[in-house]
Amino acid sequence: MWFQRPIERFLRPKAIDPMDDRVHAANEIEQYRFDWIDIQVPEDHWSGEIKQKVADAMLAAGYAAVNSGEFDRLDKLYAEFSALYPKLISERSDLDRGAAVYSLLYIMLWRRTQVLSNLKTFNVDVVAPFAEFISNNFEKRVPHLSSSNAPRIAYLTESNNLDGANAVGRITVSLILGQQQLRESNNWPYLYCINEPLESLLNFASEHGIQVRNMARTTPTATAEAVIDQAMADEIDILISDNSSAVATIAFQRRAAPVQAFHENGFAAWAIPELDLIFLGITKSASGLVSENVQAVRTPRNTAHIFQRIARPSESIESFRNFLAVESGVSSPSTVYGVYGRMAKVTKEYMCLVEQILINTPNAIFFAGGTGVSSAVYEKKETSPVGSRMVVLNEFVDGHIVSECIDVFLDTFPFPGGMSCIEAQARNVPVVWMASQTEEGFAIIAEQRDYALSASNGQQYVHLAIGLDIHMRREQAGEVAGNIAKKFGNMTEQAKLVEHHLSEVWERTRVKQRSAR
Repeated sequence: MWFQRPIERFLRPKAIDPMDDRVHAANEIEQYRFDWIDIQVPEDHWSGEIKQKVADAMLAAGYAAVNSGEFDRLDKLYAEFSALYPKLISERSDLDRGAAVYSLLYIMLWRRTQVLSNLKTFNVDVVAPFAEFISNNFEKRVPHLSSSNAPRIAYLTESNNLDGANAVGRITVSLILGQQQLRESNNWPYLYCINEPLESLLNFASEHGIQVRNMARTTPTATAEAVIDQAMADEIDILISDNSSAVATIAFQRRAAPVQAFHENGFAAWAIPELDLIFLGITKSASGLVSENVQAVRTPRNTAHIFQRIARPSESIESFRNFLAVESGVSSPSTVYGVYGRMAKVTKEYMCLVEQILINTPNAIFFAGGTGVSSAVYEKKETSPVGSRMVVLNEFVDGHIVSECIDVFLDTFPFPGGMSCIEAQARNVPVVWMASQTEEGFAIIAEQRDYALSASNGQQYVHLAIGLDIHMRREQAGEVAGNIAKKFGNMTEQAKLVEHHLSEVWERTRVKQRSAR
């Protein structure tokens, strides 16, 4: 396993419990000098000045590693930072500093892995000490239920636009649109934005009757306070976060609403004591994700039709087709295979299969586009005899343009695509994918795939992809893909399921409150 406890990395081994290792590491790690900070970390009490210097150094080195995408560097820094983290949050004034490093460690881990057992280490490394620090230093509210017959709800999101690479905002807004169909207009869900919403989001919200609350403030502390105050003003009964961010953790640990829920979108590890309900949208239910008292329910991770296939100018689509032709040297390819999204998902093993596909389809080309580390793609492009037919664009790409120009989407493994696959399927583009061979990972995503194009090994993956180089087969598979997208673009079923779970937890909460009087 890629992740190792900090003591195994840079302290002398000691045969004690792993959790004791963390305590030992936090107490003795200061004897060592690190390559990311230019001071000797003191042994005893850390002053505010020392904490700030350490935090600043962590943020600088950590985000540099995130941007470079070097896995070994991310591993090393995450191990060192997480061992030091509890020392950064010992006093009430450390909240914003602790929140900033929390956010850094979150993105460092997420950029490196999507394996469930690895993600769960975040609970021990970061969530537990941060949640305990908040509980020990800040008062918890005792919010009152509203008098509404149906619970008043709000979604708390980090997303501030509907057009970016991160699909979480579109997923949350999709659910709101579905719930609007089931609720009276005076009790539609609110959308609380942790980051200042962009004009495009505000315009969309205005057009569709979504009430957006701008919660963005200058610090995490102030933002969390704004969330808590707004939830009280709006008489929110159930606050649902689509993220496990530092701000969400602060607001929830201080009990912003009578019922607090988490609609997970991949990073499902959030074992905070003040969570009541988790909606599992991608991740299978597993121990250690959330606290034992949290009710876990299943809900699909759907995205409304309105976001699946957003029209783009024909000139932009034609320009991209010309780009593919020029870069590949193939003016009329038999098949354009492609993938887009986070490039860290594109592995050496994946690129070896792409090479085999192109060797067996001499007039086909392959496109890979997206942000993040792309060394596996470039290495294969430079060394493969079919490398000239591999086109790479290592920057953000508009999926609504790319998916108009590819014929077959080659899904990544072991970390699959999400919204990108749905966008492709919505345009009748079939998706060849690798079924998970373990109980970990995002097995629920498999429900949004064509099982006829599911491979259990590399040889089968290549065979399925080559078979789609035949136009008639591709057309038939594309029709299936389009129907899958249509099914998961209808939000009614998911909204009904979510409302059912919300009504159950709402009723239990009301009964509990009445019995406590």
